[in-house]
Amino acid sequence: NFEWAYGYDKRFGIVRVDYDTQERTLKDSAKWYRDTIRLTRNAPQD
Repeated sequence: NFEWAYGYDKRFGIVRVDYDTQERTLKDSAKWYRDTIRLTRNAPQD
């Protein structure tokens, strides 16, 4: 994985974690993904 080159400094993923409180917060990319799944789940099938 190319991510290993960044060590522990660079954060990846769709959820942000506050390591002091362990609170998880959805990033904008997570909200986009959630909305995309909702739209395609209800889309008519051809």
